[in-house]
Amino acid sequence: MRRSRILWILLTAVALLAIAAVACGEEEEKEVTPPAETVAAETPAAESPEAVTGDTTGVTDTEILIGTHQPLTGPAAAYSQISAATTAYFDYINETEGGVNGRKIKLLVEDDQYSPPLTVEVVRRLVEQDKVFAILGGLGTATHMQVIDYLMEQGVPDFFVSTGALEWVKDPAARPNCFGILPNYIAEGIIFGDYIAKNYAGGKVGVIGQNDDFGQDGYEGVKRGVGDALEILPLETFEAPDPDVNSQVDRLQAAGATVLVVWAVPRQAPAAIRHARADLGWDVPIFIGTVSANELTIALAGGGENAEGVISNEALKHAYETDDPAIQKHIEIIDKYGGIKAANNLTLYGQSLAEGFINILKEAGPDLTREGVIAAAESAEPFQCSVCLFSTSLSETDHDSSQAVVLSRVELDPANPVGAKWVPFGDAYSWQGVLPGDMTIDDIERIPFP
Repeated sequence: MRRSRILWILLTAVALLAIAAVACGEEEEKEVTPPAETVAAETPAAESPEAVTGDTTGVTDTEILIGTHQPLTGPAAAYSQISAATTAYFDYINETEGGVNGRKIKLLVEDDQYSPPLTVEVVRRLVEQDKVFAILGGLGTATHMQVIDYLMEQGVPDFFVSTGALEWVKDPAARPNCFGILPNYIAEGIIFGDYIAKNYAGGKVGVIGQNDDFGQDGYEGVKRGVGDALEILPLETFEAPDPDVNSQVDRLQAAGATVLVVWAVPRQAPAAIRHARADLGWDVPIFIGTVSANELTIALAGGGENAEGVISNEALKHAYETDDPAIQKHIEIIDKYGGIKAANNLTLYGQSLAEGFINILKEAGPDLTREGVIAAAESAEPFQCSVCLFSTSLSETDHDSSQAVVLSRVELDPANPVGAKWVPFGDAYSWQGVLPGDMTIDDIERIPFP
């Protein structure tokens, strides 16, 4: 009995001391808050999950969930091969390297049919229901324009938007979570305009452009590059769902255009080439944006017979360069992991997206957060993917990652399935570190190629 009483007294004392300690601790906590750096120094990140601060939505110990909106069907369905190749490369890395820092990458692909209202719907689903970590390679100027502000409000990293519109990269301070990947349309247009001014001076330039920032930016770039060397005719516009641009080509021919520039996807761009060459017999020099500089455009234009001599620009290697180990590996990867039997410019672009994103994930390290991956992108060393012709780089003040191209023209090649191929020529062009807002030809440097 005495022993029980002593034990009860001891337990009561311990309880009272514990209560007092908690009360004192709360009192002290009100009075003194240790500096954050002291807490960080005393709490190793590797031992405490609380050390990982920031938004980890879409990240688990074993997986990184990302999303994209792509036109798998609709007027730009030709681009469906891009996400297929991106997924194939992620699957390859997941199998051969275990993903990045022990996490496998899963890409959710939503079909927006190149329709802005549908883009809003599918991107909201990716963010709010699927809880993706980031959006990668969202395709289309008019489509992505509808979700860019929403993604910023939600704090979702918006990597490598698959359009060269000025809007994504003109002001990184205003869009800190958004990063470009394609050569911007202003620079592209300036380079076309400069070439046209030096080779076709004294004539008239006719420009056909999609009725959004895609066409408007390209038109503005051409005007800056041409200067007063040629007359610039008013921009002929079309809507994204339009099956062709025949009437626009007709009007420019009637207006006396001596050079034709087309800013369109591989639906209207080849239609313009085919109509000018096959229907009108019009041997006008034709330039098309890099988004249509692929084998599909040649095929839809009627093959090399119609497309020969068409000029564009590019920043990727070619699928026909099968002596290149990187192309050999690309062909192997898309076949094994994607079931894609024929490599082309679009599959190469899809892999370049995956390689660039993986590089940034590695730079971000194992403690992955949305804030951390953006910071990693802005501080990473220049990176050149295995299928790229030039390196890309980003910084806090420059989110325009691809800033070098080389002109390319269609040349006949009977060995190629479409009877022709894109072949680079001349020196390359670089505008590293120059934002496109007020860019002129004087801001673009000529560099030897290859």
